[in-house]
Amino acid sequence: MEITVQGWRSSPAEWDATRGIPSAELPALTDEQREVARKLGISEEDYARSVLAGRRTQDVLLQKAEALGAFLEGRITGKHPQVRVDRVVLDAVEHRFVVELNVSGKSRILRIDEDIIDDYLDSGSVDAEAKLARVFDRALLGVTA
Repeated sequence: MEITVQGWRSSPAEWDATRGIPSAELPALTDEQREVARKLGISEEDYARSVLAGRRTQDVLLQKAEALGAFLEGRITGKHPQVRVDRVVLDAVEHRFVVELNVSGKSRILRIDEDIIDDYLDSGSVDAEAKLARVFDRALLGVTA
């Protein structure tokens, strides 16, 4: 299963976490990044902090996509042997997951709002888990029967 995050964003929490990092520990900027900072009228240090915050956020988003993949694999095991999760993509800009399923050789696309996954992962919400299971089962309706 391929897991990816498309797009880029940084969370306010990660931005705040980078504020206390000494300048010497910030990532070195490329010439292109220095030029972008100059064009935006921000200091290179602030731009480097935003780069670091973005990287840290990307790591969190990737973990979230991996967790969704594991959830879906768990739903498949034993119950839907003809289904395979080929790809889980988190569109960071649209706050939506796109899941590509292979169902008996036929492609199915599943779209899931990121908020549902956040509720499921952050609070263990039974309602979020039920919504997620319902979205998955609906995608398979009529295909696995």
